[in-house]
Amino acid sequence: MKGLIWPIVGTGWMCVLATWGGCSGWGTQEAPQAAVAARAYDRVFTLAEVGARIPDELAPEDSAEMAARVIDGWLREQVLVQQARQALPPTEQDFSAELATYERALLTHAYEDRYVAQRLDGDVTDEEAFRFYQQAPELFALNDFVVRATFVHLPTSALTDDTRAYIRSSMMSADTTDIGALEVWCIENAAVHSVTPDTWWRLDDLLREVPMQLYRPDRQLADRRLITFDQENRTYFLRFWDHATAGEPAPFEAAQDQINELILHARRESLLTTLQEELLRKAWAEGSLATRPAEAGSESLAAGRE
Repeated sequence: MKGLIWPIVGTGWMCVLATWGGCSGWGTQEAPQAAVAARAYDRVFTLAEVGARIPDELAPEDSAEMAARVIDGWLREQVLVQQARQALPPTEQDFSAELATYERALLTHAYEDRYVAQRLDGDVTDEEAFRFYQQAPELFALNDFVVRATFVHLPTSALTDDTRAYIRSSMMSADTTDIGALEVWCIENAAVHSVTPDTWWRLDDLLREVPMQLYRPDRQLADRRLITFDQENRTYFLRFWDHATAGEPAPFEAAQDQINELILHARRESLLTTLQEELLRKAWAEGSLATRPAEAGSESLAAGRE
C-alpha cells in the first residue's frame, strides 16, 4: 500500500501528514467517509470533502499544501457565516425566494441546453452568412484596422542568399502550389509563418507576431510590396494583401465567425420561443393554467390601494 496525504486540522492544530492507502493523492482510496478534517461550531469538514477538491495528479507534498489551504479557506468561511447568523435578524437570513428563483433558472437552463443541442442545426452555409452580412453590414463596423497578410520569420543566422530568394519569390506568388510548398518548407525549417493569403488579422494581433513599426498605417498597409526587416537576430518577411480601416464594415471573411455565431444564436432563440409557445398551448388545453379574470383583478387592485 502506497501513501495518501491526510492533513488533519482542528482548533489551533498544525497540518500534519499521515500515510494511508494504495496510491498517492486525494480521493483515490477507500478513506473513511466520516473522518473529520476540521470542525467549526456544529459543522464538520470531512476528509472526503477535502479530498474531492484536490486533483488526483498532485504529488503528495503538493496535495498536503493544497489541503491545508482548502481547510483554512473552509474555516474562514465558517467563522464569517457564524458571525452573519448572529448579527443578522431572521428576516434578513431568509433567502428561500432567491434560492427558488435560482433553482428554477438552473433547471430551465439545463433543459433548454439539452433541448437545443438535440435540435439545433449547427451548419451555416457561406451563402446564408453572406446574406446576413449584406442585410446589416453596420453590425460589423471595425474599431481598428484589419489586414489580410502573410508572413514568415526565422533566425537571421539560418538564412542564406538562396533561402532569402526562395521566401521572397514564394511570398510574392499568387500560385497556390508555391504557397503550399512554402508552408512545407517553413514547417521543415521551424520558421514561424502564416502563408495563407485568405487569413485576416486584427492589426494588433499581427504586430505581436511581426513587430513592424507603423508610422503612417493607412499608407503602409496599402503597400502590396514585400516588406523585409531584421530585429533581435530574426529576419521578418511580411506582405499585406488587403486591409480595412476603423469605422468601415469588416470584410465579410473577417466577420464570418461572428456572423455564424449570430445566426446560430437566432436559431437557438427561435427554437426556444417555439418551445415555450407549444408548452403554453398544451398547458392551457389540458386545463393546467388559469388566471384571474381581468375585472376581478382590477377590483382586487383597487381594494388594495384603499
